[in-house]
Amino acid sequence: MEWLYRMTDVPALRPGTVGAYTLAVLSVVVALLLRLAIDPYVAGVHYVTFFPAVIITALVSGLQAGLFCLLLSVGAAAFFLLPPRFSFNVANVSDVLTTVLFILVTFCIVILMAGMRTVLEHCHALDRKLTQDEMALRDSEDRLAVVVAELQHRSRNLISVVGAIADDTLRTSDTLDDFRATYRDRLAVLGRAQDLLFRTKERGPVTFDELLNGELAAQSVRVGDQGTVTLDGPSGVRLRPGTVQPFAMVLHELVTNAVRHGALKQPNGHLAVRWHREAPADNGGPWLHLDWKESGVEMPTETNAGNGRQLIERALPYQCHARTTFALEADGVHCTISLPASE
Repeated sequence: MEWLYRMTDVPALRPGTVGAYTLAVLSVVVALLLRLAIDPYVAGVHYVTFFPAVIITALVSGLQAGLFCLLLSVGAAAFFLLPPRFSFNVANVSDVLTTVLFILVTFCIVILMAGMRTVLEHCHALDRKLTQDEMALRDSEDRLAVVVAELQHRSRNLISVVGAIADDTLRTSDTLDDFRATYRDRLAVLGRAQDLLFRTKERGPVTFDELLNGELAAQSVRVGDQGTVTLDGPSGVRLRPGTVQPFAMVLHELVTNAVRHGALKQPNGHLAVRWHREAPADNGGPWLHLDWKESGVEMPTETNAGNGRQLIERALPYQCHARTTFALEADGVHCTISLPASE
């Protein structure tokens, strides 16, 4: 069956092309030469070599080329083979009947071959489509397997993070109500971070300003309200997907601490958040530099290292290769974070 596909799928010989009619002419010429070659040995069967010529032409080049080949075959036989030769006048009645019979039979064969060719084209097109669909299905299965593996990996990591948050929250909570409130807020941070990561393909990588604004909005902090909060930095600084979750946890802890104890709680407090993007160096990619400065805060005489400080000083450098500092200055918290950004 494959050789039939190949015969009907030659671009230069497709129906309606110059090559199709050229094939008809060449087929008739070859059939005539063969008939002349066997003429001394075969008598009376004038059209014996023209049948294959018409069949092949109709199969390869379609209905029009097949009919053209039939017309040329009748003319060639009448002029070169039927007496009187070299004349289109056929004198013998039996030769006329033979010619009419040849025309009728061959015309039916041409119709049959043209229909067969059409069926073969449809079969070939369907076969190609099925092959393409099969390849697309395999690609989809491969992509689905990658997605499932990534989802399993992220799920395991997320479960580990949730467990670690639960342990740390339980360790630092005095009452069950404190644990419930703090744990709920921290889980909400993870939820917001996951939402941002899952929509990455539709809207592009997560940016720092939308991550920061999301955490400020979660604590009902209005930027510019009586000059309490100052944000200074470019918009659209893209973050690497692997840094979004831990960075969101850090921002949540900083905002929560400022709301409960620091610059966003005390009447003279002020929070200044400044950031900028450093252009890629020769040996690496871009970096995001963040400066978190609280001022006008009356600091307590005794302070304990909270979860936010541990995240800044330990988790970010370990997970994101960040460079961080954290200081409890006389008038408030001062924190700097530098971490690789997205290209």
